[in-house]
Amino acid sequence: MGLQIAERKNGSVTVLDLVGRIIIGISNDTLNAELRRIGEKPPAEVVVNLAGVVQMDSSGISTLVRSFVSLERQGGGLKILNPTGHVREVLELTRLINAIPTFTDEAKAIASFRGGVARA
Repeated sequence: MGLQIAERKNGSVTVLDLVGRIIIGISNDTLNAELRRIGEKPPAEVVVNLAGVVQMDSSGISTLVRSFVSLERQGGGLKILNPTGHVREVLELTRLINAIPTFTDEAKAIASFRGGVARA
């Protein structure tokens, strides 16, 4: 099982719905390329929906961190939505769940780009 990415817009915010595994190789490379493409038109605001992601390794974490930093520098941002199971455990273990804004409610994640909604 690779990684499927569905992109949709909600106003100026791009929502990426991910399904599968984000691990070293094609799946991580695909996600990295997609986030870079979106970031080519700053300021890009991205919500990465991890609800359908069942596994993420260090390469996936690296891609999220790199994209978060890059988008923030360009005046945009990246938020994480609905990490569950093993993926949530990995984000908690690495403390990224505190470093990258993480939400369980999509509307709140999108609204947070327009000014400071508390994390879920």
